[in-house]
Amino acid sequence: MEIHILDQQTANSIAAGEVVERPASVVKELVENALDADASVITIEFVQGGIVSIRVTDNGRGMGSDDAMLAFSRHATSKIAKIEDLDSIATMGFRGEALASISAVAKVRLETRRLTDDKATYVVVHGGEMLDSGWTGSPTGTSVLVENLFYNVPARFKFLRKDTTEAGAIIDLVERMALARSDVSFRLLSNNQEILHTPGNNDLISTVYAVYGKTTATACLPVNSTQPPLSLKGLIGRPDLCRNNRSRQSFFVNGRLVRSRTITAALDEAYQTLLMKGKYAVAVLFLDLPSNLVDVNVHPQKMEVRFWSDQDVFRMVYHSLRGLLISQAGINVLPTDENQRELRELQETVPITKEAVGLPLRETAQPTTMPDQRGDYKAIDEQESSTLSMESVVEEQTPIASAPQPLESQPPLLKINDLDRSRLIGQLFNTFLLLELDQELLLIDQHAAHEKVLYEALLARRRQALSQNRPVATQTLLVPIILELSKRELQMLRQEQERLASFGFDFDFFGESSVALRSCPDDGGNRLQPEQAFRLVLDTLIENLPKSGEDAGETLFDLACKAAVKAHDNLKFAEIERLLHDLKQLENPYQCPHGRPVIIRITRYELEKRFKRIV
Repeated sequence: MEIHILDQQTANSIAAGEVVERPASVVKELVENALDADASVITIEFVQGGIVSIRVTDNGRGMGSDDAMLAFSRHATSKIAKIEDLDSIATMGFRGEALASISAVAKVRLETRRLTDDKATYVVVHGGEMLDSGWTGSPTGTSVLVENLFYNVPARFKFLRKDTTEAGAIIDLVERMALARSDVSFRLLSNNQEILHTPGNNDLISTVYAVYGKTTATACLPVNSTQPPLSLKGLIGRPDLCRNNRSRQSFFVNGRLVRSRTITAALDEAYQTLLMKGKYAVAVLFLDLPSNLVDVNVHPQKMEVRFWSDQDVFRMVYHSLRGLLISQAGINVLPTDENQRELRELQETVPITKEAVGLPLRETAQPTTMPDQRGDYKAIDEQESSTLSMESVVEEQTPIASAPQPLESQPPLLKINDLDRSRLIGQLFNTFLLLELDQELLLIDQHAAHEKVLYEALLARRRQALSQNRPVATQTLLVPIILELSKRELQMLRQEQERLASFGFDFDFFGESSVALRSCPDDGGNRLQPEQAFRLVLDTLIENLPKSGEDAGETLFDLACKAAVKAHDNLKFAEIERLLHDLKQLENPYQCPHGRPVIIRITRYELEKRFKRIV
């Protein structure tokens, strides 16, 4: 086949695929345009997951007639004028592709009016072809109605998900964009039912309250850190507010919603040892830096960025968050059952009904348009989509969501040193230590507490040795322990003898199938069993050869876990006193190395409520 130039419609459809992947992509581009127009109130409406129709209405600056028609041309933008402007982008959009890409694969009607204009301009574009334009009446601002997405690209249409899935993607996106701009009131409606309404009072806590509910809003810590040229602000959840996925992690760079491996890695590292495996922190973080130090022109969807130095960004985010978490760590009140907490969070936010997400469900997205006898496409749901009039939307925009009720204050922070004032009651089930303190009952998991003490001792000695470029402190065994090993284990020891020495193990090969263990890591006299510890490290080497300090940390986790006192171990009074003393010496004794709580507290008030002494 000979090379030829593609026709305009084909070229536009291909280019649109980079910008418009699904209905949520349309919402993102239109909302970003509204924000760039300095809108303070934005309403987003969609029908059947956005496949039938999407309307985004704002009260921003609006456009004149000439600009309204030019806006549908590819690479037409008011955000930049020359290539040098890419070094100082301060707007959400700048590529000039949004309206051109959307109108290439949908039926679009735009209505817009500036404050100084007597009448509004409307423009109608179907499949990239301008069909009509003229004058109409509408309030100041812009309204864009997008109908029958991918009606002219069947190959793209058939890959759309179920209505509920597409609706979920839109809701998630709008929630994150609302978090990004707490100074803007967002109103989201699905199938004419309100899903979200934020107050727009420039208070991030109020926006979190509206999006995630009171439980999350009351359990967040404010972040405010500056290390020129970087500034980090936002909110992070306390460790007990963890989730099973990353759905409540939102990152914004210079106000732009992004996905960043660097920030994600720094967040995970900051919560290291504070969360259990498979749990993720809640975070809404805003990183600001000079625009010439970050490249936002990486992908047409503008969700990916490149920093001038990933290491500097990582260090700043990590140290800011880790320092905050450690300073605010304390003994937590008895946590609510996770299922009950999630149920309460659902009750605190706006309920999403079947009608709101377009049920009854369909296994696959069904076409929302059908050809008539003339070959034109006509919307099946004209009556439903026609209810999305600009006038009705603007009239409903006037009342802004009220700010949430005052949040309940957290219980007073209780630190580990407060245990000096406590009274030891005893040991429960040979597993928990019971203490009384200021009208509260404290429960300490003896295994988790001892595991934490052991881990911190091993880690401190290893770090000290590495910083001073000397061997790790060891304790020499009075009598070497002879260990019989398999051929594979012996081969691994010959290859990794130096690595084992870095953990504090000294051994000699003894005969053809044995080694003589002569020393093990010095744990400060905390019951580390030499043979058990040696075999544990050896097994770790065989299963997954450590290649970094993080993997070494995992090995220390396991060493501490195996050596710590166990549940059902009967501890003498002197052993309990020693454990409590060692625990109080730690900087963060509140979670074990695996993220489980070491200490919890139950108030007298809660106990009396359980016994119905308080109604």
